[in-house]
Amino acid sequence: MSIVDSLKSIKFDSIRPVTSRQTLVIVMTLSIIFSAALMLRIFPVKYGYFLNEFDPFFDYYASKFIVDHFDASGITGLLDYFSWHDYKTWYPEGRPVARTSQVGLHFAGAIFYIIARDLFGLSSSLYDFIVIFPPVVGALSIIPIYLITRRVTSSGGALFASLIIAFSTSIIQRGNLGWFKSEPFALLLSLCGCYLFLTLFDSDRSNRSIAFRAMFAGSLLGLALTSWGGAQFFNIVFAVLILVMPFLKVDQRKAVFSTSIFVAFYLIVAAISPRPGVALITGPAGLALLGSLSFAILANIIRNFAVAFEYANILKNTIIGLFFSAIVVLSLGFLSEVSGRYLTVVLPFRRSGVPLVESVAEHFVPTGAAFFQEYMILLPFAVFGAMKLLDKRDINSVFVLVLAASGAYISGSFSRLMIFSSLAIAFLAAVGFIAVTSSIFRPLLTGIGKQGTGKSETRTGLKILYSVFMITVLCVPVITPSYGYNWILAADIPTSISNSGSTLRSHDPSFLEALAWLRDSTPEDSVVAAWWDYGYWITVMGNRTSLADNATINGTRIEVLGQMLMSPEEESLEILESLDADYVLIFISGQKTQNAQFGDLYLLGGGGDESKKQWFIRIGGFEDAQFMEADGFSPNEYFWENSFLGKLMPFTWELAIDRENNVYREYSFSAETTDLYRYTMKYPEDGNGPLKLVFASESIQPDAPQGRFNGVLIYEIVKD
Repeated sequence: MSIVDSLKSIKFDSIRPVTSRQTLVIVMTLSIIFSAALMLRIFPVKYGYFLNEFDPFFDYYASKFIVDHFDASGITGLLDYFSWHDYKTWYPEGRPVARTSQVGLHFAGAIFYIIARDLFGLSSSLYDFIVIFPPVVGALSIIPIYLITRRVTSSGGALFASLIIAFSTSIIQRGNLGWFKSEPFALLLSLCGCYLFLTLFDSDRSNRSIAFRAMFAGSLLGLALTSWGGAQFFNIVFAVLILVMPFLKVDQRKAVFSTSIFVAFYLIVAAISPRPGVALITGPAGLALLGSLSFAILANIIRNFAVAFEYANILKNTIIGLFFSAIVVLSLGFLSEVSGRYLTVVLPFRRSGVPLVESVAEHFVPTGAAFFQEYMILLPFAVFGAMKLLDKRDINSVFVLVLAASGAYISGSFSRLMIFSSLAIAFLAAVGFIAVTSSIFRPLLTGIGKQGTGKSETRTGLKILYSVFMITVLCVPVITPSYGYNWILAADIPTSISNSGSTLRSHDPSFLEALAWLRDSTPEDSVVAAWWDYGYWITVMGNRTSLADNATINGTRIEVLGQMLMSPEEESLEILESLDADYVLIFISGQKTQNAQFGDLYLLGGGGDESKKQWFIRIGGFEDAQFMEADGFSPNEYFWENSFLGKLMPFTWELAIDRENNVYREYSFSAETTDLYRYTMKYPEDGNGPLKLVFASESIQPDAPQGRFNGVLIYEIVKD
């Protein structure tokens, strides 16, 4: 038989993979949702292709260190990271990077780039790769969302949950273009680990499959914990889930076997990393997991020896005993110290009262209005979904309920944690939406009180009304013109450095120009003093040494910087000398107007240091009333005359104007008037010191046109 005849005899239909129409529809729909999620997350590219916020710059800087050392020394070069002490940050002490960083994130960025470059021929730079990494990873999160939701509802509900996550503003804003920070990567790992954990309870799994999946799930969650401290949220979820596991309808022997492997790999993988390290195991998060696992093992032993009707009572008494034991352990201080930030998460109504913590925007407490803006029509469906799941006792439903309850609870602590309430709403709303929709579209049998015909009433009018209503309300967050309620407009936010860290929704190169000047026009060993917000930008983009940054590893240093900015000039110069600083950088934002009678006038306020001074005051240990008026924002005369920041800012009070355009030339604060300032440089370039201006952004130059300005000013400290 010839080769041609042999090929003809093969029945290709028998070996062709068979895919159902439903599967094709699901795959196509997920692809569309992924594309939409990716497009929303790369929206800021219209303002420039940059890293976002502050921390991602250091995370890129650390990944670059790993790549550079790999290129120089091969695989052994990767180990250099763990002994790296960086002296370009937190000068002069420096920073032990591995012990104070998201190790997993740094290695993920570096290793994925090396693989893409060396195996797949990627020609772009590490920077370009890192900028696009978060949107891709964030968009991929819809896949584990679909898989988890599919275990508690239909495929349609799972797709609905994926769609919610794709458009969630809380998740988008913490995973968009350039957000090479903890959340996107850690969230993807955690969700994948959660799905694998739930598959451990499938009845058709062999012990080998269960063991492998448990190891993989635990490792993924452990890696997530090395990438983001916030991933400890899942410690809470699994601790509670394992605690209630003995009361659920699962194979208890297999459950104990699988969760033991899962918890072991979870904690070991996380503890191997310098951060969180072994302290995780001895801390509340680790002991909660180990305590829950111990209870599950004990419950399984009791089940084998106790009488059936006594089993539940024994377990309840055991839980009560463990609860009081935990109180004793906490009261005696046997646990490792818990930071104030984590205590605030566990106890949302307990605020730290520490100005440094409260000054961070992502630590602000979300309001009820914020929750309503984010979720709106989804809330009723979420409530209904929770009610439906409460009727069940399977592991999947309980997992979703525990995750939802935990997410809703802790999201009341910090605005950044609203990503967990978004997960809660997505899971529950999907269940509720499918339950309501199914009940509306379910055929209603006729024949009540008479002979049944087996026919059904279609209830066409109700179906049409429901469909029109749902389409309308679900389109509202997309078509409404309000920034607060429109999901797409909420994604239209510039990266921080593209608008120079201001509140403008436009590209402004002021800070990029200032950092380029630092890099090209100052000695390489220069030390730049600035508020800690700008530390990472100075180190990474400006390639100069900074005194403090967003790592906030030394609260005392940040307090000293606050004192430097708010103290009288002589004291501030002494602080700068003690820090061995060479330059001082400040950032001011506002609006310039031109008046025929009074000339150029400036209105201050737009996200610069003029808007952060209250935190300089509080963190520096001063009182608000010393430098600000009764409104808690407007600088008073003492600020301009006696604070170093007041002298660094090139403005003096000129006049005030009220809503009726009445002009007041004598200074007297009133909440009904607006203060306007005149440009007055106090440390000019040709001055006698003790500082001299060496750089000023174009928009803050005296001859700049009117309009919004973002001005970076850099002063050189005149040394004898």
